[in-house]
Amino acid sequence: MIDWNGQRVAVTGAASGIGRALALALAARGAAVTAADVNADGVAQTAALCGGEALVVDLADGAAGRAAVERLVARHGRLDAVFANAGIGYTRRLLKADLDDPGLARLWEINMLGPIRLAQALVAAAEAGGWRARIVITGSENSLSLPPSIQNFGNAIYAASKHGVLILAEWLATECRNAGKPLDVHVLLPGGVFTGMTAAGLGDDPAQWPAEMGIIRPERAAEICLNGLDLGLFHIPTHAHLIDDMGWRHDSVAAATAALGLAKQG
Repeated sequence: MIDWNGQRVAVTGAASGIGRALALALAARGAAVTAADVNADGVAQTAALCGGEALVVDLADGAAGRAAVERLVARHGRLDAVFANAGIGYTRRLLKADLDDPGLARLWEINMLGPIRLAQALVAAAEAGGWRARIVITGSENSLSLPPSIQNFGNAIYAASKHGVLILAEWLATECRNAGKPLDVHVLLPGGVFTGMTAAGLGDDPAQWPAEMGIIRPERAAEICLNGLDLGLFHIPTHAHLIDDMGWRHDSVAAATAALGLAKQG
């Protein structure tokens, strides 16, 4: 198990939801937490709840993540872990979506590029300071599949940002391992979690949401995340149905491989 006692940890997207739950869970395990978010009031509340500090940062600014890591390292001497949890929603039917919408740049920066920018800064600081760090990137069940329960919600562009951050994280982990970099990489893959972002589209009563979503509370997602880290997992899913949701893609490629005569012989 990871001994979080005394570790310096930053959690982005910490004003509410999974980010707040992670900040509180880490603080309960003895970590010194910096709660970071663009929502100044919300992140101040989280910091007060976990006995940590608040940092107001807008990760849509490409330079903000690096600056935040450098500021925390300068202030505290080290930064042991970053939970890159900040994310925003984007619900548009793909056939009607304005692909020139300026809001897409913010979506890509926060959901997809922001965690990698944080990782770049963190590994540079860890190398210079001589410690080993970890980054935990929040993806989504949308990183892996088209979940049947939400296929009518217009999540294609949001899902693209979460698909993107997953493959970037997989490449990041591979590059760090192959180059001997002092950074451990993990990806949290939440299914249905009752947060402000999901409630905005589905309503404030999770009992009314599709039963197949298997809605859980942020605290449970945080618990699963930390359990996954204790086990040294790279992919950390919060719901068992993520496996079934991915099955059609594997089956489709397998069927196409066979149909094309490409299947292995013997």
